[in-house]
Amino acid sequence: MMETKVLTTMQVHESEIDKIVEVAVKKKLDEVLARFTHENELLFKELDKLIAKRWVFMENEKVFYDNEVVALFPDLDHYECAYINTPQLSSVPKSKLRFSKFDGEVMTLTECKVSFNKRIAFPFKKGEHSIQYKGQTTSYRMANLKSGNSLHGFDMDDDSLRSEPGVLMPIYRLNGVNSPKLNNIEVIKRWLKHSLIPKGLSAKGQKQYKRILESKYISFDGNAPILNVTTLYEDVNNGIANENFFDINLDCNEIKQSLINQSAEFPKELLADKLLYCEKSRADIEPYDEKILSDPNRGHWDLWSYTASSNEIEIKVTDGWIARDPRTDIKEDGVIGIDFGTKSTVVVHQENSDYSLPMRIGVGNFSKQIEASHYENPTVIEFINLDRFLEQYELKKGRPNTLWEDVTVSHTAFNSLMESSSENYYTILSDLKQWAGDKKRQIRLKDKAGEDIVLPSFLDLSEDNVNPIELYAYYIGLYINNQHNGIYLDYSLSFPVTYEKEVREKIIESFENGLKKSLPIAVLEDEEVMKKFRVISGASEPAAYAVCAMQEFGFEPEEDEPLFYGVFDFGGGTTDFDFGIWRAAESPKERRFDFVIEHFGAGGDKYLGGENLLELMAFEVFKQNQEVLRNAQITFTLPPECQKFAGSEVLISDSQEAKLNTKQLMEQLRPLWERHEGYESKFDKGILKVTTLFDKTGVQKPNFELDVDREALESLIKARVEKGVRNYFDALQQALNNPLAEGVEDVIILLAGNSSKADIVESLFEDYSESFKEKLGIELFVFPPLGTNQAYEMMEARGFTVERDTITRPTGKTGVAFGLVQSRKGGKIKVVDHNVVEDDEVKFKYFIGSSKRGKFKVDIDRETPYNEWLLFIDAAEEDFELYYTSLPEATNNQLDISQVLRKKCRIDSVNEDAFVYLRKVSPTIIEYVVATEEGIQNATYSSDITTLELN
Repeated sequence: MMETKVLTTMQVHESEIDKIVEVAVKKKLDEVLARFTHENELLFKELDKLIAKRWVFMENEKVFYDNEVVALFPDLDHYECAYINTPQLSSVPKSKLRFSKFDGEVMTLTECKVSFNKRIAFPFKKGEHSIQYKGQTTSYRMANLKSGNSLHGFDMDDDSLRSEPGVLMPIYRLNGVNSPKLNNIEVIKRWLKHSLIPKGLSAKGQKQYKRILESKYISFDGNAPILNVTTLYEDVNNGIANENFFDINLDCNEIKQSLINQSAEFPKELLADKLLYCEKSRADIEPYDEKILSDPNRGHWDLWSYTASSNEIEIKVTDGWIARDPRTDIKEDGVIGIDFGTKSTVVVHQENSDYSLPMRIGVGNFSKQIEASHYENPTVIEFINLDRFLEQYELKKGRPNTLWEDVTVSHTAFNSLMESSSENYYTILSDLKQWAGDKKRQIRLKDKAGEDIVLPSFLDLSEDNVNPIELYAYYIGLYINNQHNGIYLDYSLSFPVTYEKEVREKIIESFENGLKKSLPIAVLEDEEVMKKFRVISGASEPAAYAVCAMQEFGFEPEEDEPLFYGVFDFGGGTTDFDFGIWRAAESPKERRFDFVIEHFGAGGDKYLGGENLLELMAFEVFKQNQEVLRNAQITFTLPPECQKFAGSEVLISDSQEAKLNTKQLMEQLRPLWERHEGYESKFDKGILKVTTLFDKTGVQKPNFELDVDREALESLIKARVEKGVRNYFDALQQALNNPLAEGVEDVIILLAGNSSKADIVESLFEDYSESFKEKLGIELFVFPPLGTNQAYEMMEARGFTVERDTITRPTGKTGVAFGLVQSRKGGKIKVVDHNVVEDDEVKFKYFIGSSKRGKFKVDIDRETPYNEWLLFIDAAEEDFELYYTSLPEATNNQLDISQVLRKKCRIDSVNEDAFVYLRKVSPTIIEYVVATEEGIQNATYSSDITTLELN
């Protein structure tokens, strides 16, 4: 396959033609400006020489200029002066003072002595001390103004004054009576003001002078004429610029037609920026260097030919460029693991070996010093001009010409969220994953251009709806697939253990569409190549982390020595529990593998996450400050696990101001939760200053002070995290009942997720592990999140040499993505997921039960199979209630009933001899029906089947 070739043409979409013309016009305007500046320099040198001669005759008027008095006089070759005998000014006809187009006046004595005296060679001087003022007639006496209405004469021969006025030589002043001498720039300004063109200029100089004089785009600014390029550019684009500048073609239509007809070859530099900055324009990624267009071993993807659509045009370029076949840059043996997270997304890749490396996503400046944060890409997207973005997004099937200035993601979008005003709140979407996992959540998008749309739940999206997850995946694809990295075709995504099949499939479809959009068209058109493209569901998030962590900590079990493990994945949005065994591959059907991981007992705490904790703390701080907030009309949101309180009616809201207020306070509280350096000083004073809050009308309240009780907040954190840890140990106890856990004596607990780095987590696990051992006689070994000093210490204690400063090593967050590529299809680790049942669906999410003396009693557990009728309650009354929860501690039958959810149900057939039966039909949906014991066996029901969704 030919990798590169020289091209003299390139393909562009018709929508790009106007952009190219725009670039061409700007380049031409740069040329115009350069020529204008150069011609000005030459012209002003000529003008300086003319003005230095003192007397300058004009080309277009019958006058000459005297620089000593800054005034005009008539050219006496074309004008006859009158000789005045009487001293009365009133006797002088006005016609005698008018010359050329100017209404002159009588000179003052000072002006007369400066301009006409025997010591200078003034124009039309005759002999030593006379002026030839009328044909061959001469005189040495010049009339001048004596007082307001009288004249007298000045004799040049002896500098004396006479009562008879003499020759009336009119003057037209350019700077007032008895003007001092001006600098040359001021003189030129006055010439231009009076449309005077001096004689003595070269042909080129005169042309430039007339251009300055006549052009509406040129004006004097300070000491030089300025070309208003902005106005000229606007008029050129609007087709109303009809001036000629140095014979440079500024006609947009002509330029456009020459492109389309290939009648003109466009210089490389006019199109080079489009190619060199293509990634910068799309995703703020570092531009390519110029050599990529000329190096025969490199070349540019976008120059490689592909099947042109009806909307694409081929244009000529001079000298030829190097085109590169993007298919030669496909990483045939590469694999990508994507951990699509609540707060941040991580990408890890392998090329042609088992060496795994994280990839910088959302950071386009690859020359920048690498930081750990570069590998955690905020799961945030910002909409600035959605219509314009989508217009370009749909025009090309691969690498469309979308603009970063229309939609941004990652760190840029997150910074915008933190700095935004309340009116821009809905321009930024920061809960992509939460929206995907919630069947009933709708979202509002309002870009900065004013487009306002409400999207249905993720599962209800149609092809006509914009899909933010697809667009986010497109940007991830742009950061992965470019000429800095190459092209990847094999992608694996991780999901929480509780995500239902239809949600997983919809996310995979969204990522598939977005990632494809980031690929070059030449790749997309190659059917054989695209057969290798795939986006699949890899190991679940906790299982993927276990794969990575078990290897990082050096667990290599031999045959018949399986290791039992549990994962506590404490992330930003939720906490996932998962359990399993890590064993050596043993059976003949496992000979291709080194290790096998079998996981089961998945569960979690839906609302335990770092961001949820911050939201919970923010609510408590707002609640503590309710009076001052009520007075300031500041509102906030109600977190899922919190309850309304007396007087909260005007404080709790779902408005954009309330949401932004909560976000702002969460960021102020983050140092307390994440234990930033010096956080104590911020909270120990009992006052927290929030940079910006908004009242319910959107007015900013800067530096708003709130009372804050650090001890109370830390107690809140501990109580909520302890609830999650308690539920984890209840889930662990249930998991030990699995046949795969038979005979287990030791349990390896792997703490995962950034939130697991909190000191309180380690402390609680130590306490619960000790009591668990006392209760069941099982030893627990708790391993801290990867990437922490505690984890490195444990590795060193196990005999490993660790390079602690290597920021590309797996961490508690990035470990999931590492585990994804390590457990890839065809790899050396087999993943067996016992958490999914028939048709790859996850198990039912809830325990169903009833209320008994204020406690939740489990009647139907999560392990019951789908589509099996189970007796729930008698049918003696038309109303009944069922309670449900996903918390594992429910199995103890001691969970307070206030911590679970309730559904009120009604039957249409009351029968004291019948019962209400329930069955699970999906992870969150049940059905109930009234039937007798005999009727349920033979499907003879006493009522219609009712469907009920739990959430």
